[in-house]
Amino acid sequence: MTPGSPHGGSHATRVNPRVRPCVGNSAKGEKPMHASLLDQEQKSRAASRNQGSSPATNDPVYIDVRTPQEFEEVHIPRARNIPLPDLHKFVDELRRIESKSPLLLVCRTQNRAKIAYEFLTNSGLTNCSVLEAGITGWVNEGKPIVQGQKRISLEGQVRAIAGAFILVGVGLGLTVHSGFLLLPTIVGVGLLHAGLTDSCLMGMLLSQLPYNRIRK
Repeated sequence: MTPGSPHGGSHATRVNPRVRPCVGNSAKGEKPMHASLLDQEQKSRAASRNQGSSPATNDPVYIDVRTPQEFEEVHIPRARNIPLPDLHKFVDELRRIESKSPLLLVCRTQNRAKIAYEFLTNSGLTNCSVLEAGITGWVNEGKPIVQGQKRISLEGQVRAIAGAFILVGVGLGLTVHSGFLLLPTIVGVGLLHAGLTDSCLMGMLLSQLPYNRIRK
């Protein structure tokens, strides 16, 4: 007879060797071993996912919307040149870039950069801004630049062509026919409009020339 058996029988209690109770640490408020292993596995998977993706950064990506010639003359280190007329071709790429880093739009002063900003925001981009005073202000503040060969800026091209039109119009108006004096009048009205609106139709037209586009 087995001691403690109420019926005096010889039956013994069998313990399944495959079932092991959690003892020790869990009684003290600590996680059981299988829970700790699960946490470690989840952390490992999260780390693997993070390694596969590029982390976001607060460092801006400079997008210079001037002509290639202006960009070659002087630009901000590591800036990327996308002339304003070509900007629409890079909207999808810029959208991917801005998801990780803010875009800072650059031009000579800030007029073209403002046009680029308006276009990009209308295209759904939200993480972009305009560099105050443009590359001119950047240089005047003594910040680092990459400098190359001196070239005629887009603004310089506009002034040169406007001056040539005025000179030719006045010359022909005085020597050939007074009707030619209408030419400098039109140019003067265009320059006045450009000054009041911070936009220049002649500059936009000149920016479409192959000379002012991205070189393939």
